[in-house]
Formats: sequence, C-alpha cells, structure tokens
Amino acid sequence: MAVPAGRIVLLAAVYFMAAKASLLLAIPPGYATPVWPPSGIALAALLLFGSRMWPGIWLGAAITNFTIQGSPLLAVLIGTGNTLEAVVAAALIRGYVSKRGEFETVEAVAMFVAFSALSALIAATIGSVSLKVTGTIQVSEFSSNAWIWLQGDASGMMIFTPLILTWYLRPLPRWNPATWGEAAALGLSVVVATMLVFRGLRTDGTAQPLAFVTLPFLLWAAIRFEQRAVTMAIAGIAGIALCYTVNGRGPFSLGSPDAVGLILLAYASTLVIIGLFLSVVIGQRRRAELAVRQRVHELQESERHVNEFLAMLSHELRNPLAPMVNALALMRQDSAQNPPMLGLLDRQVAHLSHIVDDLLDVSRITRGKIRLQKETAELGGMVARALESARPLIDGRGHALELDLGGEDLFVHADATRICQVALNLINNSAKYTPAGGRISISLRRDGSDAVLKIKDTGMGIPPKLLPRVFDLFIQGDRALDRSEGGLGIGLTIAKRIVEMHGGSTVAFSEGPGKGAEFVVRLPLVPAPAAAVPVQKSARATESRRILVVDDHRDSADSLATLLRMIGHEVKTSYDGQDAIELAAQYRPQLVLLDIGLPGKTGYEVARELRNAHHRSQLVLIAVSGYGQEEDRRRGREAGFDYHLVKPVDPAEIEELIGSLTFPGLEKSS
Repeated sequence: MAVPAGRIVLLAAVYFMAAKASLLLAIPPGYATPVWPPSGIALAALLLFGSRMWPGIWLGAAITNFTIQGSPLLAVLIGTGNTLEAVVAAALIRGYVSKRGEFETVEAVAMFVAFSALSALIAATIGSVSLKVTGTIQVSEFSSNAWIWLQGDASGMMIFTPLILTWYLRPLPRWNPATWGEAAALGLSVVVATMLVFRGLRTDGTAQPLAFVTLPFLLWAAIRFEQRAVTMAIAGIAGIALCYTVNGRGPFSLGSPDAVGLILLAYASTLVIIGLFLSVVIGQRRRAELAVRQRVHELQESERHVNEFLAMLSHELRNPLAPMVNALALMRQDSAQNPPMLGLLDRQVAHLSHIVDDLLDVSRITRGKIRLQKETAELGGMVARALESARPLIDGRGHALELDLGGEDLFVHADATRICQVALNLINNSAKYTPAGGRISISLRRDGSDAVLKIKDTGMGIPPKLLPRVFDLFIQGDRALDRSEGGLGIGLTIAKRIVEMHGGSTVAFSEGPGKGAEFVVRLPLVPAPAAAVPVQKSARATESRRILVVDDHRDSADSLATLLRMIGHEVKTSYDGQDAIELAAQYRPQLVLLDIGLPGKTGYEVARELRNAHHRSQLVLIAVSGYGQEEDRRRGREAGFDYHLVKPVDPAEIEELIGSLTFPGLEKSS
C-alpha cells in the first residue's frame, strides 16, 4: 500500500525543522551535534508507519544538508546515509517494540541500545567520508567529526524514539487531580535538579559524578507512572545537560570535543538504560500482579459458576427424589402395597440422596462456607449411628463386621451430624471397595489426649502413587468399566476437611493393591459433661392442622399432600405462586409448605406477601426446596420463612416438626 504523499512531506518538514534546531548546538566545525533528534524522529516514523516512509527521511536530510553547504552531491550522499541508518535500525529493532510502543523486557532494552549504536555507524561513516571526499573537512577533523556524528545519532535514537513511540501509541492519560499534581511535581523536580547540577557546579571535573543525582527521578517516574513518563524525564534531563555542556558550563564541559561527546553519549546511554530497565522491571511486576488479579478473578468466576451449577444440579436432582421418598413412605404405611423390593428402593433412594448431599457439601467445605454446630457429645454413639446407616450396604455385599468401640465413653466437642457423616463416608468407602464377602474392622480407642477411630478393610487397597493424593477432590484409583463400586471421588475429601475443621486429622494406610486399606481419624478429647437430669416431655396427641402445600413439581406436591392427609391433616395444594396467594386468602391455612423455585412469583415473593398480610401474623412458613445452600437459607429467613427443609425430606421429620408447632390465635376453618 502506497504511503500518502502528505505524510511523507510532513515527515520531511519535521525532520528538517528538528535538524536546523539541533545544529544550533553543533560542536565545531559545526556538522554534527552530541545529540541528533532527527535520527530518533526518523526511526520512530519507520517503526510507526512502515519502511515506505523512507522518502520523507531522505528528503528532510537532503534539504537540511543542502542548506548548510549548498552542495547537491553532498546533500544526496548524507541524506542517503541518514536514510539507510533509519531503515536498518527499524528492521533490527521492530521486533522488540510492543504494540503499546514500549520495551517490555530487559532484552528488548539491551537490543534497542545496541542496535541504535550499531546503526549510527552507517550515517556517521557515510557522512564523514562524504565530507572528506568533497573537501569540506580536513583529514585532521575526520575522526572527531565521525565520532561526534556517531554519538549524536545514537543518542538521538535512544532518547527520542522511545519518547515518540510511547506517547503516540498510547491514549492520553486519564489521571485524577492528585496524580496530575504528582506528575507536575516530578517534572518540576527534574528541571530544577538538572539545572542546579549543570548550571551551578564547577567545571573542574570533580563534580561529574554529581550529574547522576538525577537518576532517582527516573526511579520516581518508573514506580509511580508509565514508561512514557520515564522517556519524558530522560529527554528533559538529556536536553538540559546538552544545552549547558555545549555552552561550556556544567561538569561535562571540560576537555576536547571528542571527550565532551563521549561523556554526553555515556550519560545519555546511562539514563536510557537505567530508566528503561527500571520501567521494564516495574512494568513486568505490574503486569504480573494484574495477571494474578485477573487469574484470581477468573478463578472466582469459575468457582461461582461451579457453585451455581451444583446448586442447580442438586435442585434438579432433589425434585424427583422428593416424590419418590414420599411414595416409599406411603407404600410402607399400606401393608397391602408393601412389595418385597421396597427395601431395595429405600436403599437406592437413600444412596442417591447421599450423593446429592455430598455434591453440595464439597462445594461448601472447599469455600469455607460450612457452619459447624458444636457441642460436647460421645463419639462412640456417633460411630454407632453411622454404622446403622451403612448396614444395608455392608449386609448387601456380605461383609463380615468386627466392631470394638471400647469400654470407655470418649467425648469430643463436635458437630455430631458432621462427625457421623465422616464415619459414614469412611465405612461406606470400605464397604464399596472391598470385594463381596470381605472383612471390615471398626475400633475406637483413647490415645493420650485424642480419640482414635480406625476403619480397616480387606479390600482393593491403595497403590503407592495414589496414597498421598487419596483425599484430593475427585481422585479415584483404577476402576472397572462397570463401575460397580460407584461414587464420585468426593467422600474422602469431605471426611478429611470436616475432621480438620474439628482440629483433628485423617490418615490413610495401605500396603498396596489387593492388600486392603486403613483410615485413622484423630479427634481431640474434651472432659465428660456434667450429668444432666432428663426432661420428661408431656405426651400430646397430634392435632389436625390446615396445611397448604405449594410446589410446581406436581408429583412432589401431590405425594406430600397424600402423606399429610393420611396423618390426619387437612391439606390443599397449589402449583404456582399467584394461585397459592389467592388460595391462602380463602383457605386461611395454619401452615404453608412452600417450594422456592416456583414459576412466576418465586417462593421468596410468595412468603413475603403471605407474611405481610395482617391476618397471617401467626402463619408458619416452611420452605421445602431443592435449594439448600446457606445463601438460600439466609434469603429464606429474610423473606419470612420459619424453617427450611431440603428435598427429599423424610416424612417422619415433617411429621415431627408439625407436631412440635403451636398455632395460637388462629381459628379453625368452617
């Protein structure tokens, strides 16, 4: 694609004006300066707009040199040398410049400085030879002129190319007033400090090291601002240093022109290298911190999506489980409809419910969202209750069981439900991974200040490579294609995390495949509680209640309503939120069993409307939902629910809860 002629002419004009201004600071005989900004402008133009901009460089350089000597041949030769210098430098440096116009690695800065110096040899050689061949300079002036030319072009590229690139390719900064104030303070400090150094110091050579007091300002710019602020500071310091030095002032003004040029080149190179290196290192740290924050945000988003998925999955699984549990309860109450396979259905529904619970538990535990309700309780009783729940699986696989809970009561400060869950997970794990007819041993003993629970089996064992990771999430050994052992690989993770939350530990042992496994749980013991006098509860017959069941899952609503009627309650059902509100106004229930995930009005909205009705101040609202996370419970409390039950609910639990409620101030329906 051809470059617009206007852009080429503009580059030539900018080059020409910068060259004429720079020549005001030329070192005698006046053909070269210690800093040549046009070389930096030319290189930046090629990096920004492509190598096809070279005619603008050639035209600007040729016109500049023609106005100095009036020799067309000399103008053509020097213009060609300057153009070749920029083209070669752009080809070498282009791969090290980012899309933001910055140098983002230490290697990029080093290559930029090296290639700038190398490319400057081209213009310095061609220009000095041309001046010598045409007789413009004497032989004695050749080396000095070439050296100053090299220094000037190299310094010009190193100082001005990064300045142009960073400011052209980046939008103007959107700083707040405080940042603008700091930027102004930095700029003023750079100017004042550099002027004090190069204007006020003696020119006896002893003050040269003090010129580097300007370096802390580059550090300030690198830490508090972007790389373009560093390039601006470098240009400001170098420009002030050049002006004072050429006019015979400051710590660099002593010596021959060659020495002055060398010192200025060394100073400018030091500023560029240190300034850009600082900005690169700090920029890399900033990008790393940004990448870490971005990664953390992505992980948080991923975790949020996983948790939302698990919540939705549990809801979708709990909804069909609820009517199955209700139907099984109805079948157990009707002896004529109690088939021999009822026990099998009970076990499988319980197993599926356990899997759903594990899915939610592992999400809550890994996020630290689980809340323990600790109390002093006897550990042996917890193990016995867990074993009772695991009995169907153990008996179904024909395992021999050895149980030794010791003769001593061992008390722990724990959430009894969660510790039962730990024991159940470990016992079920042994039962599943032990071939039919195996042996499972369970023992409980005191060991110093700890209670030690051991569960040992004669099962599949654990390979040595898997043993250190057996408690990791979703980790399982090699499985047969039929997956007869079942499981998701989360039970051991849950067990270990719960024990750790109680201040204990869980360890696995195995001698290898086919040699069984042993799991050892340690929990800190606490003193036995003081004996309590049991409180006698007065027997009370279950009273009939007016109950409204609201659930869009018709099988759940109808089966639960049937169960409640069999118990002796008066029950009506509704399948959506708005209908439930209208029905409640007519029926005036004492108790509402309300699903949350309703179409139209959600269960939260329905609960608020029912709670806000003036004649329902004593209405008991119970959420019965597949949503059972802590956030769901919190929102339920805010909406006005008195209780929150998670599907599938044991019918006996509902019956016990209703029986414990009192309903003062509510009249019976007519």
